[in-house]
This record gives sequence, C-alpha cells and structure tokens, in this order.
Amino acid sequence: MNTIDKIDCSLIKIKLNKPFVTALHEVDSVQAVKVKVILDNGLSAIGSGTPNEMVTGDSLKGMLDIITNIISPKIMGNSLDNWNNLIDELQNSVEGNYPSKAALEIALFDLRSQLFKTSLTTLLGDKDNLPVKTDYTISIGSNQEMIKNAKEKIKQGFTSLKIKVGEREYYDDVKLIENLSESLTDNITFRVDVNQGWTVKEAIEAANEWKSKNIKIDFIEQPVTRYDLYGMKEVTENSPYPIMADESVFSLKDAINVIEAHACDLINIKLMKTGGLSVAESINKIAEAFGIKCMIGCMIESPISIAAAVDFASTHSNVVYADLDSIFMIDNKNLEFKKDELLPMQNGRWE
Repeated sequence: MNTIDKIDCSLIKIKLNKPFVTALHEVDSVQAVKVKVILDNGLSAIGSGTPNEMVTGDSLKGMLDIITNIISPKIMGNSLDNWNNLIDELQNSVEGNYPSKAALEIALFDLRSQLFKTSLTTLLGDKDNLPVKTDYTISIGSNQEMIKNAKEKIKQGFTSLKIKVGEREYYDDVKLIENLSESLTDNITFRVDVNQGWTVKEAIEAANEWKSKNIKIDFIEQPVTRYDLYGMKEVTENSPYPIMADESVFSLKDAINVIEAHACDLINIKLMKTGGLSVAESINKIAEAFGIKCMIGCMIESPISIAAAVDFASTHSNVVYADLDSIFMIDNKNLEFKKDELLPMQNGRWE
C-alpha cells in the first residue's frame, strides 16, 4: 500500500505581464514541467519544476527526459511508508537535475501530508502558519524605467524591492540604487542582487558608499562569483550591510562550505536549486545552528512550486525573508489554474 503507481508529466507555459530582464537572461513566460504522482490507493498530487539554463543548467526537454527515463523508473513502486528511503532514492537517482527532483518532491510531500490527513504546513513546520511577505524584483532597464516600475509596485503595496544589478557599468549600478532611494518613499527597503557581477573591491566600495548616504538595504546578494568563497568572506567582513549567498549554495555541502568559510551572513534557499523540500530543510537547519538566517527565493516559477515555497517559509522561523514574486508577474488571463486556489495574495502578502 501507499506505493507509487504512476507518474505523468506535462508542460506549463504562462505568459508574463511583461518580459523579466536580469544580468543573466530575459524571460517572457513561466515555463515548467508539471508532474502528477499517483499512488496505488488512488491518492494523487502534483508538483512542478522550472529549469533555468543560466542557473541550474537545466532545460524543459532535459527535465522531461530525466523525469521520464531516469528518476521515475527508480522510484516507481516505492512506498511512502519508507519515506527516508524514498527521498534518498530520489535525490541519488541522478547527479544534479535539481528542478526535476524538486517537482517530484513537492508532489511526494503533498501525498505524505494527505496520508497523515494534515496540511503540508503542519507536516513541515516549526512555527505557526504565519503570513509571508514577499518583495518584488524590478526588471533591468533604464534608470527612469526602473524608477517608474518601482513606484508602480509601491502603489500596489510592496514595501521591499529587489534590484538587479551587475549587467551595466559598476558606477551606473551604484548610481541606480542612489537614484531609486532619492525617488521613492522613506519606508521602502532595497535588496540588491548582483548575480555574481562585481569584484570584491567593487562590492565593498558600493556597500560603503550606499551606507554613507543612509540608503535602506536589507542585504546585498551574491556580489561576486559563486566559487570565490574567499572573496565572499572579504566582502562579508567589510560590508556595512549583510551579504547573502545565492548561487554559492545549491546543496547541503555548499551551505556547510560557505558557513565554514564565513562567506556570508544570509543564505538564499530556492527549491529549484536544492532539488526540493528535503534539502531545503537540511540547509535551513544547519544555517540556523550557526546563527545564519535564510530567505526563500524562486525562479520564474509556476504557482504550484511557489505554493510549496510559501508553505516552507511560513513554517520556519529561521526564514526571515521571502522573494516569491514571480506569482505577481503572471498574466492571470492565461493562467490555467483557478485564481482563488493558487493566488491567495494581496499587496505582497499571503493572508
């Protein structure tokens, strides 16, 4: 009983309201693989994974192939009663391919909560299921365009804005944050995401320049290349703002490495990087043990995986930030799911 009987895959494509531009790529739609896992007792659940060739190195075609031909045969017939063995089998079925693993894990965790006749938040949680407040990421454009977009999001109720830098000249990036700070209301905080785009010297100089002007910044994310932990450490030691590791942390081993190197103040956990909820849980626990707070972030994902990320954030006290804004970038007219079921947010907050 409670064994995996069938796994179906399909594609999700949902148009965005407008293209989303970062230093790494431009995206005009959510593209994800949806999986449906069916047990021999008739219970079923869905999950989804979003590839990102620039971050995780995955593609839609590759995900379909890996899930169908590699992972599914290895977990088919396994019982959820042997939970730890099942998750180990899934995580060790293939190297990398984190979005594929995440899609299946999200479905499996849902099924497990059904078997226990409880909610996923109860299954995951170490605290009450509280509202989760997300920031909104302003797409890269001219300073005028970004200021205009930022003002629109503030009117919609967002109080934290993530600003993508690292694509243009360094001094233009520094000036952009200053222009935004001068143009927006005082109650707005910024989260500056460099996407590995700066040198150590540039990151330290920018942080101290902004601090001298009293710009409200929650953290600076991944200022230097993911492999340069010594550089991350130097920035962390010399920045007046907290430094967050993102691309430097995919796995539990990565998290241990950045913690041992004292290379960050914060860690950005993304289910599409970790391969799902189980590794996300492990990373959060080790971070918490060393006094490092976490954020739950996302790619341009479907509502299915965003919902799982919200559940994770709302039930872990060490997760103090959320960057789950892709749900607000979707063109709802083309959404294939019921809005009442999957978009329970108002003004940047899940109620």
